[in-house]
Amino acid sequence: MNLHEIWEYNDAEHVQKLEGFVLLCAMCHHVKHIGLAGILANEGKLDYDEVIEHFCKVNKCTKNDFEKQEKKAFDVWSKRSQYEWKQDFR
Repeated sequence: MNLHEIWEYNDAEHVQKLEGFVLLCAMCHHVKHIGLAGILANEGKLDYDEVIEHFCKVNKCTKNDFEKQEKKAFDVWSKRSQYEWKQDFR
């Protein structure tokens, strides 16, 4: 199991607030960090297809559904990465 942070994002003020933590299995943690999963897969350290299969199984969806969610996640990441963020740990 992996401890994963839950963040709330204020995109207008560029503040990310720590809301809590959740335990995830290793494959779900790879899904949450899909960019890192891609890097690990390119290095031969992870089977990306297994990550996709796990996502589809857990969410009862198709690979096409995964690809739509993946694109959406990378679009949000790309926009948010343009800014310097402040963290709120309260």
